[in-house]
Amino acid sequence: MPALDHIGLDIGTHSIKAVQLSGSFNGPVFVAAGQIQAPQISGDPNSNESIDKIADAIKKLRSEVRITKDKANTALPESQIFTRVVEMPLLSQKEMQNAIVWEAEQYVPVPMTEVKLDWQVLGEANPQGRVEVLLVAAPIALVNRYLAILKKADLVPMGLETEITSVARALVQRVSGAPTTMVVSIGASTTDLSIIRSGKISLTRSIATGGIALARGVAQELGFELDQATEYMKTYGLDPNSLEGKVMQAIKPIFDVIVNEIRRVLAYYLSKHPDAPVKRIIVTGGTAKLPGLVIYLAEALGLEVQVGNPWEGISLPSNFSQKLNEEATSYAVAVGLALKQAGG
Repeated sequence: MPALDHIGLDIGTHSIKAVQLSGSFNGPVFVAAGQIQAPQISGDPNSNESIDKIADAIKKLRSEVRITKDKANTALPESQIFTRVVEMPLLSQKEMQNAIVWEAEQYVPVPMTEVKLDWQVLGEANPQGRVEVLLVAAPIALVNRYLAILKKADLVPMGLETEITSVARALVQRVSGAPTTMVVSIGASTTDLSIIRSGKISLTRSIATGGIALARGVAQELGFELDQATEYMKTYGLDPNSLEGKVMQAIKPIFDVIVNEIRRVLAYYLSKHPDAPVKRIIVTGGTAKLPGLVIYLAEALGLEVQVGNPWEGISLPSNFSQKLNEEATSYAVAVGLALKQAGG
């Protein structure tokens, strides 16, 4: 097993998280972790000024939490890349390469010259001799922006991947024999859905509704400023018994957009894979800890729902343990990146 010898760096819109582990994928050992508020970017995110601001925040974070490595894996935001699972005939590697480009042109709404294309065959061929293939197309401008940020932050880029790939590694793939699982990652701006079957990503979807939209709902309904609305949302959430259910009623119509999308994705997946239905849902992301959220989802979907903890199986030092476990849902991407092995 290759040793873990780099950091996992999650550059979010709301916060930046860094995790350093040692040991191996099957025996990870905690070294350092922390997060810092992401700088507010107005104007062109690809400008030197924007890149410098983020790089400076990363340098500050590395210094504060005493990160010792300068090699980094980072993840591209799901909302800015194009991910799709397609069914194709089983071909040779060279034939597949050519067919993938043609297939991607059907789904990616920008010219192929403007994206970097990656793909992975998922599982064995079906009786008709067809295989599912995960296509990922990332805009070259976005890749270059992330590489520029790492360089300015004095880091050596080791790998770029999708956030969903990192989260799947942190929460599902480390558990041998895990049932078919949907991961619902509720971030500040988006909610990313993925279904992991036999340890591989089988379906993905990203929607532009996240924690900020929920907080805005509370602000509008109860006449609060956004900061106060965010605090109320975190305190009372989807609990019908808190504050006479007023916060829940404000959040519910917006949260139901996410619930309805989950239902659609589950139904579509089941139509393709009736033999391997989703058995459980894991929620993660900064908004996953809302009071009442797990019960609300479980009742709405009729499935087991649990909050993902990426620190499971990683021994945390006692002076960090409580804080990191409290913030566990925010660290799934960074932990997944820190667990990525060279070439994996």
